[in-house]
Amino acid sequence: MKKLSVLLTTEGTYPYHKGGVSTWCDVLISQLPEIDFHVLAIAANPYLELRYKLPDNIKQLVKVPLWGTEDPVEYSWRFPFSQAFKSKIATTNRVISSQFIPLFESFLTAILFGQADIEKLGYLILAIYKYFQRYDYHKTMESKQVWSTFQKLTSTHWHPLVNPATVTLLEQTEAMRLLYRFLIPIHIPVPQTDLTHASSAGFCSLPCVIAKLERGTPYLLTEHGINIREQYLNLNRSIPSLFVRQFLYRLMGAVVKVNYHYADQVSPVCEYNARWERWWGIPDHKIKVIYNGADPNIYHPTPPVTKERPQVMNMGLIFPLKGQLDLIAAAAIVRERIPNVEFRFYGRPSDEKYFAQCQELVRTHKLEDNINFAGFTSEPWRAYSEADVVAMSSISEGFPYALIEAMLSGATIVSTDVGGVNEALGDTGLMVQAHRPQALAAAILQLLELPEEERRKFGQRAYERAINLFTQQKFLDAHLDTYYHLTQRVIKDTMPKKELAIASSM
Repeated sequence: MKKLSVLLTTEGTYPYHKGGVSTWCDVLISQLPEIDFHVLAIAANPYLELRYKLPDNIKQLVKVPLWGTEDPVEYSWRFPFSQAFKSKIATTNRVISSQFIPLFESFLTAILFGQADIEKLGYLILAIYKYFQRYDYHKTMESKQVWSTFQKLTSTHWHPLVNPATVTLLEQTEAMRLLYRFLIPIHIPVPQTDLTHASSAGFCSLPCVIAKLERGTPYLLTEHGINIREQYLNLNRSIPSLFVRQFLYRLMGAVVKVNYHYADQVSPVCEYNARWERWWGIPDHKIKVIYNGADPNIYHPTPPVTKERPQVMNMGLIFPLKGQLDLIAAAAIVRERIPNVEFRFYGRPSDEKYFAQCQELVRTHKLEDNINFAGFTSEPWRAYSEADVVAMSSISEGFPYALIEAMLSGATIVSTDVGGVNEALGDTGLMVQAHRPQALAAAILQLLELPEEERRKFGQRAYERAINLFTQQKFLDAHLDTYYHLTQRVIKDTMPKKELAIASSM
């Protein structure tokens, strides 16, 4: 019997970066050997090396670098080069003007002004994809016709907060530069599989929409965090231009809506995320929560060890959404009552600028003797069990693996109440609001000042809850059932081939 094949799409995660979503991908693939996986991974640049050993059931890895090339053909699916050369020769000004500009103008109009319904926008993306299967991406997107169209449409009143008279040429250039990069994934041929599975409602999921429209391939979307919310947080921090921010908000919002519309099932990792998805219009019958799960054979309580000083531990990559700055500020408050306390941070910095801010805050509060940036650990279960308190300070989360791992390890936990943390932790730990270092410090002190026997009761309750609800086997069984259910469902509509007709009528 032929094995089921699944296209899994990722963005900035597996298999080139470590982290919670990458762990999810690695477990899903490696522990379902009865499934053949094809992985389409959007990466920052072509030079990233694998951070995971790929299991034998990965039959294809398509790397899609957004940056690090002058022209995507440098890292192209068009091989040998003669094929790439032919596509460039075929991409004449006449072809761009007659075949691409109408699509591009309709696409931009839909993004900026919301003048197309989501179903038509999906077919428009398919039409653009089909154009790029024949013609050259770089030559098209760098053409004068494309730039003139972009300038014309972005110079009009498309947003109440953006006055086109104040928008500079530099801002328009930056927005077009980002659009060029973000659309690179839709010029790559989409592998043919029985099912597609996107790990985010972002640009990596557009190939899944394309497969659904072109071939009727069932499409499963998993949301770990709420992509659009996290993009808003990132853009507010990283993009100073109001014009560029608002353009990207509209672009990313449209991408999310297209994915929500065409996904056959949306599986958030917690009910908290499902509330956002319903707010964005996904009907209840399309939503099925599948919790993350960890392996209790790996993550389990270990015997307590004698330590010279109280220890508070944080596990996770060091970057803004994990809120380590707030935990360092809390450490300064805790030290006032417990001078010898150690705050140990396990995890590599994934944002060097943010890590530098963390180090500067340590120096400002003179916490060098209390803060230990311990880096990577190969025994996280031991680190969870040995800590007196595990503290999580995120300002945005989905259903974090670190939390489940800590619970299975019998840790005593303090966490910010974000995302699905409340669902996971229940009453087995303490929760505080995000961005409240004083409240975080008070909760940590409350637990550190308990007798050890009382403190460990929190960890025991957390372990019992996790073993009942959040094991790896439950997670795998749910996904396997979903894969077979979606591929065996009878699809009544055959997706009529009217893409270009719909696109041209927009």
